[in-house]
Amino acid sequence: MKKFLSVILTAVMIIGIVIIPVTANAATTSFNLVLEQTYSGKIEEATGINALLSQNSHEYTFTMDKSANVAIAVYSETTSMTWSLSSTDYSVNTGSQKIPMAALCYLPKDKTYKLTVSGAGTYALLVKMSDPDKISMKSKSYKATTTEAKKIPFTFTGTKDYAKDNLRLKNSKSKVADASISIDSDNSGTLTIKPKYIGKTVITYGVHGYWFVAKGDKAKAPKPAGVSKPKWKSSKKSIATVNKKTGKIYAKKGGKVTIIAKKGKVSYKLTTVITDYIKLGKKTYRKIKEQVNNPDKLKIYNVYKGYSKQIDTSRKIPVVVVDYGSTNANGAMIRNKIMAFYNEVMEPQFANGWSIDNIIGRKSIKPSKIK
Repeated sequence: MKKFLSVILTAVMIIGIVIIPVTANAATTSFNLVLEQTYSGKIEEATGINALLSQNSHEYTFTMDKSANVAIAVYSETTSMTWSLSSTDYSVNTGSQKIPMAALCYLPKDKTYKLTVSGAGTYALLVKMSDPDKISMKSKSYKATTTEAKKIPFTFTGTKDYAKDNLRLKNSKSKVADASISIDSDNSGTLTIKPKYIGKTVITYGVHGYWFVAKGDKAKAPKPAGVSKPKWKSSKKSIATVNKKTGKIYAKKGGKVTIIAKKGKVSYKLTTVITDYIKLGKKTYRKIKEQVNNPDKLKIYNVYKGYSKQIDTSRKIPVVVVDYGSTNANGAMIRNKIMAFYNEVMEPQFANGWSIDNIIGRKSIKPSKIK
């Protein structure tokens, strides 16, 4: 008896950025933290009795609306600063971590968490939801000649609790073989396959992610690893069409669409965000007018479009950067730049002070098109 089974793994991580400045002079200053936003802050050096007792600090409090891995990154040029994460109603306490330092924690929903940054100097921090970004397995496929169960070890980036709650198994033909998974530690697990009948099945273990393209682009959708010649289709042909044999798509207009690769009875879905640069530019222009001191004196010098990998190093994301000038409270013209992109649910995200040197394939847009 011969059997052939293919194991396919996919995983993606998503982030978003919004720069929010904070300052403080008191020994401890508290803020409400919003996930997926980048915060920049400055802590003054402790003086007087505070210097004897403890360092000045900023405390960020937040709760989780769903259980997830959370990636925490805190950066500063001042190496003497530290950060820590603790909870009053869940057993998490990272202890004091030296900056710069990044960590991954599994945080259940409906719990309260406190992130504390201590010391003196400027810093930036980001707390974001994080799916495992890589799953590795030495055996991608195997042939079985008996009904003896096969155990295949795998490793993943993430935590044990998150993997138990979120990683899922797909079996295209359960009559050919049974399949199950067990999580052994924070970074490893075991896939067990029990052959039952002559034939072939495709077993998928992982999480599907997001793909970002721009309106007008012609691109090839990422194919599920180990799946040969799937049939492709688009959930919304008005937004994007896809060649059913090659997986090449044409992004017709901005919006959210699902690109589907089907092999046998198993469908692999890739949520795709398509950016309309002009519409995003118009939203960015409105955002600038909301935040400048005198909207009537606003000047748009340059508008650029392209892709950036600084938002998410695992993929390119379409962005718009607007180079503008506005008057301050004293009437002086101040020049600045703002970057905009869509997150995975088509919400525009903005970050001030962005450099055009970070844009891949940079092209200009006429400023009049976004006003």
